[in-house]
This record gives sequence, structure tokens and C-alpha cells, in this order.
Amino acid sequence: MIAIVIVGCGIVQWVRPLPRPVAHVSVGSTAVISGTPPSLPWPNGVQATLDIPGIGSFGEKGPITAAPIGSVAKMMTAYLVLKAHPLGLYTQGPSVTVTPQDVTLYQNDVASQQSVMPVVAGEKLTERKMLEGLLIASGNNMATMLADWIGGNTARFVATMNQTARNLGLSNTHYVGPSGLNPGTVSTAPDQVRLAELLMKMPVFAELVAMPQMTVPGQSQLDYNYNYLVGHDGIIGIKTGSTLESGGVFIFAGNRILGNQRLTVYGGVVGQPGTRTASQLVASLTDGKNLLDAVSGVVSSHTVMAARTTVGTITAPWQHTVALITTKPIALLGWAGLTYHVVLHLKPVRSHVVAANTVVGTLTVSTGSQTVTVPVATGSGLKGPSLKWRFTRL
Repeated sequence: MIAIVIVGCGIVQWVRPLPRPVAHVSVGSTAVISGTPPSLPWPNGVQATLDIPGIGSFGEKGPITAAPIGSVAKMMTAYLVLKAHPLGLYTQGPSVTVTPQDVTLYQNDVASQQSVMPVVAGEKLTERKMLEGLLIASGNNMATMLADWIGGNTARFVATMNQTARNLGLSNTHYVGPSGLNPGTVSTAPDQVRLAELLMKMPVFAELVAMPQMTVPGQSQLDYNYNYLVGHDGIIGIKTGSTLESGGVFIFAGNRILGNQRLTVYGGVVGQPGTRTASQLVASLTDGKNLLDAVSGVVSSHTVMAARTTVGTITAPWQHTVALITTKPIALLGWAGLTYHVVLHLKPVRSHVVAANTVVGTLTVSTGSQTVTVPVATGSGLKGPSLKWRFTRL
């Protein structure tokens, strides 16, 4: 009788379904590049930000609160003009006839010592020439003329500026005019850098802000870009601003060779103080140049995960844990302290026996637009349960 019971129990244990091995993830969803984060030459007491699209942001420094931005507001004016009347590279676009009212506006702006582009009643200005006057000469009269042309009147255009800012997620930005002269036009360095990155995707905008000077219609004189750094040391734009209320403001972009790649770095400085607008502007341009130059020394390729790093396990009740390992090293372009994202995809383990070096999933590491995916494999084999384990399991 005892023998029958033993045999019966043995048969039950033999035919009893085996538990499936289970794969587990042992890495977090985010990590940071190891090392000491870089110390950048952030300007003291001034809000600033620095970003490399496709890689990541160095973050923000200073009091990131809405503040007057001066002529940097003209970036949004240009954006709305180009959305309403797109221009191709080196094309002129439609023309606008200068009215006597436009001449009066110009004369009033000159009298109050504003930045302007000269106009003459009856002359025809192309869209491109007006945009040059807006972005290079930084003409406040051009901002008003463009606003009236696109919006029908300045008030409607400004309403569109604010609605567009909301649509773009520029939550700390508010416009009261198309030129930025009124100190009620406020924003932050991060908001304006976000807008700059969007604008630079428009080839004609990038072409315009890279111009060091422009010709004035009907005159032999040149108007020079207030961003006197443009065209030097890889700097390709974008816009300056300087009033007594705003201080010096500089939203900039520059090309740099980083980790054997040519990348564009964007940044912004808002609120550089000074006793005169000229000194404010020089200080903000110097701040931007210093930040751009510092990037080259801190961005490089980092191996964030070596080959054969354990990123997961397979567990089965009849065997010790099997490590799941990366099959290749993973490198990212960045800097110490940069956060990156980690996603491990594992296939269900459908067999009770898995050979060593069997690919069971993938590991993807990403930051910005950088994405690296490597296979994940078993570091050792998973053996099937022994006879002893099968007959003695509870």
C-alpha cells in the first residue's frame, strides 16, 4: 500500500505543471552620466539658460521670472510674418507701399532715439527687406509696419502674438507691442530659447539672422547687426535687445564641434544690468559668448553602460538567478550629470531551458534625440529542473 502511495505521488509530481521562469528588470528608468557636473560661466544675478537640441539642457541659472526683453520680442513678430507669408531662401516676397503715416511713425521713432530703418513715402518695401529691417537694423518702425500689414492693426497683431505664445507653451511670455520697446512685454530666457529653436527651423529666418549687415533701400549706407558677434567663431544668430528697463538681452545660437559632431548650441541671457543700453548689450553678448565657448570643453562621448552590465535577471525555483547582460557598450554624447532614460524590453521566458548568450530582449538608452539600443542576453544558461527537484518540490 505504501509503495502504491509513493508511486502515485511520484506520478503526480512528474506530470504536475512546472512553474515558468520569470524575467525581472533591475535597472531604473532614468540615470545620470557619472562624474562632476561642469561648472559653466553663468553670469551673476542674471537669468540665463543653455541648451543643445538633440542632447539636453544645461538648465537655467538666476531668477527665472518674466522680465522685459526689449527687441527680442521681434522674434515673435518675424515668426508671425513668416507664418502668414512664407519666404523661400533668397526670395523677396510681396511688397508693401510706404504711406505718409509710415513716414510719420519713422520720424517720431527717430525723435525718441529708437532703433529704426529709414523709409520714404511711396517706396515699395519687400517682405524680405522689412524683415531685414526688423531683425538686423532692429527697426521699431518695421515692427509696427509689419504688425499692421499682417494683423490689419497693431492691437489684433499683438493679440495673435499672445495667443501664439500660449499655443507654443511659452507660459511666462506676454506681449504688449510688436517691437518690445514697452517694458510690459516680458518673457524668460527659457521661453525665448524655445522660440529661437523653432524659428531657426525656418531656413529664411536662419538666413536673415546670420547677416552681419544690410543695405538700406535707396541709400548707400549699411545698417549693422546689433549682434556684432554673428559670423564670427561659429555664431549664427539670433537676436539682441537692450532698453533701460530690459537691460541687455541676448538670445543666441552657435555651431560647435562636440564629440566629432557639428551641433548647434542655443542659449539666452536676460536682464544684464548697466547704466547705458550700449554697455548692457556688450555685457550680454559677452555672457553669451562665454557660455558658448565653455560648452566645447565639457561635452564629450561617455560610456554610460559597459558591455556585460547586468540589467535584469531570470529566476526559476530550481536554479540560482541567471543574469541578463548587455551585449555591447553604450555611449552617449553629453556631460557629467546629464540625465538619460533607460527602457528594458524583455521577452517572456517560454522555455524551462535557456542557453547562455541567448538574446532575450533589448535595452534602449536615450537623451534628447540620441537613442542607442543593444541586445540583452543571458549571462549563463538556465537548466531544466532536475529529477530530484521535480519529485521533492512542495
